[in-house]
Amino acid sequence: VCSNSIYVVEKFIRSIDQGYNPSVDEVLEVSRLFGERTKKVDVVYSRYLDVFSKLIQKNCVYTDKGDLCIYSWNPRAYIRYYPLSIDATGTILLITGDGIELVAYPIHRSHDIEGHRVRIYKPSEKAIVEISRRIDGYHITFYYNPLLKKWVPATRYVLHNMRYMGKRLIVENLDEIINPYCFIADKIASEQGLYDKFKGFNGWTFSFVLKPPEPAILKPNVELYDPSDFKLYLVSARKPDGTLLTISDSGELLKWNTVPLEHVIDDDHVFEELVEKARHDLHIRSIFIRYIDDDHCRPYIVEVKSKLYPEAMAVKYMSSPKSLILLASHGLGEEAVSLLTSFGDIRAVGKEIIDMYEELYQHVSTNIDSDIVEQVLKELDIYSKLKGELTRARRKGDVGRFVRKLSILLSGETIYEARANIKKAIELFRKLGGSSR
Repeated sequence: VCSNSIYVVEKFIRSIDQGYNPSVDEVLEVSRLFGERTKKVDVVYSRYLDVFSKLIQKNCVYTDKGDLCIYSWNPRAYIRYYPLSIDATGTILLITGDGIELVAYPIHRSHDIEGHRVRIYKPSEKAIVEISRRIDGYHITFYYNPLLKKWVPATRYVLHNMRYMGKRLIVENLDEIINPYCFIADKIASEQGLYDKFKGFNGWTFSFVLKPPEPAILKPNVELYDPSDFKLYLVSARKPDGTLLTISDSGELLKWNTVPLEHVIDDDHVFEELVEKARHDLHIRSIFIRYIDDDHCRPYIVEVKSKLYPEAMAVKYMSSPKSLILLASHGLGEEAVSLLTSFGDIRAVGKEIIDMYEELYQHVSTNIDSDIVEQVLKELDIYSKLKGELTRARRKGDVGRFVRKLSILLSGETIYEARANIKKAIELFRKLGGSSR
């Protein structure tokens, strides 16, 4: 049996407020949840006030029967990895005069491979339980609400009766669903029989991802779409004792479509290839690797994010010239053009930009140590913006970075503007230094 750390800490602080005198072992155990062990109660209390006021946000609805509160990591705060931060993914507590009850414990936070001191283990070092692909959508928790006496959805940050209007939190009566993500999830659950599948699972928590028609990374307005355009995929089921089931076991249990799974890998070389591919994938936002772990509540899960996926989606859905150029700078110009819409001449213009990018690279590479580059930049009225980058490129020999910065600066807001500006730069190089072709 394991416990949600937010639940444990809130119960501990409440007991202290009521005059309880904890043992040294209790204080040590609670302090561990903050990532810093101490034997002193006042140090734990001070840390609690700091973390729960600055790093963990708490949104509550207040009723005659108690306060229903959802806890999540402040999205503006840098993520740190310790039990409290890992559990701050939409934990829901019911706080009454009689005590505190844990009513929802969604899947905990994974460790970003780019994060501080995050380690990714090879299969020979630590056995892999499961590898899954991230669906680019929104987290949805389904849990049994003891005040409403029924199953309801929540997001990672708010309950179903809450929504943000700008930076202001709007809270309505508990029996109203005003959150747009919860509204869509509730409609899908009602129409597709998901609520029927939850019968007999009171005390469990089910985590899903709501997939919109456009990638969530682009922040589409979900209220502009019909709910039938969305899909719900199961991510995990958590038992009342805190044990987190695997994705495959969760799918078998609930008989519902899960997020896609990869084949489990036990070869180190094949694993390294998978990780490298995930880092540069244009179609999958990230992969999750779950390792075997003695911690049944918070098994070690690493997320490997694609550095190029955001750019690929900006090209595909917004025809972004900046993203097109960035992908070209990684040698993926042809792939980037194929992502562009076939509407009108957009794809043809995109191909022109990729060809011009390559020519611009040749011009800069040939003339990097001459004053021709300065002359071109001055003619384009961007010398002051790129003077430091030019000096760096000459000192380090990193022409690629300079050309990428130059091209992105010239790209403007549309691919047509990008084509015209880059073409002008190339014409200046040809005029001042002769054709590189």
